[in-house]
Amino acid sequence: MAATSAGALLLLGGLLQVTDAPGPLPGSLLAAGGTLALVAAVTGLLALAALLCTALSRHGAPTAGRVQHAGRPGGALHDFGVPPHLRRHLAPHPEAAMTPCSPPDTLAPCPARAGKDRTPCSD
Repeated sequence: MAATSAGALLLLGGLLQVTDAPGPLPGSLLAAGGTLALVAAVTGLLALAALLCTALSRHGAPTAGRVQHAGRPGGALHDFGVPPHLRRHLAPHPEAAMTPCSPPDTLAPCPARAGKDRTPCSD
């Protein structure tokens, strides 16, 4: 955000200075743009240093097993992402079990609905 604002202010201040705009506005825009560029550079370096420290302190140097696991197709996303979530939340519940119904010519109640009602199967 600071870098984008700095670029816009520096560009606008430079254009106004080239066109010899009267007053202190071009100089103020250039000063504000320079300040924002300095803020962007410092925060970018701090973020990079924090990222590097986190990467080194969390797991240390990568081991061969982790490198192979991360490099295989699907990797950690397959092992820890969507499939386990789906297995956990879409596991069959005993009350909603899908069982085949009796043929329609026997008019026997559907086993899946045997406890709820005595409607014959139609499928």
